Amino acid sequence: MTYPEIDWKKNEYHRLQEVVDLLKAIQERESKRHEMDAHLTPHTADVVLEVIGMLEDEIDYDPSPRYEPSLAGI
Repeated sequence: MTYPEIDWKKNEYHRLQEVVDLLKAIQERESKRHEMDAHLTPHTADVVLEVIGMLEDEIDYDPSPRYEPSLAGI
């Protein structure tokens, strides 16, 4: 197995976004196939969708604190 050339200047979150994009492309191709022609089992296709969602949630996570306006003065 050969591995792709690594661009060490890229942030790992950019790499994760590339993985998400690849998984989305796989899911899109798989969804266009007839059930009898599918490459992935239905369970595997569901897992791919779940992983996409989980990775997107992590990539979009903003750790900065959220300050809600105080209602004490109202």
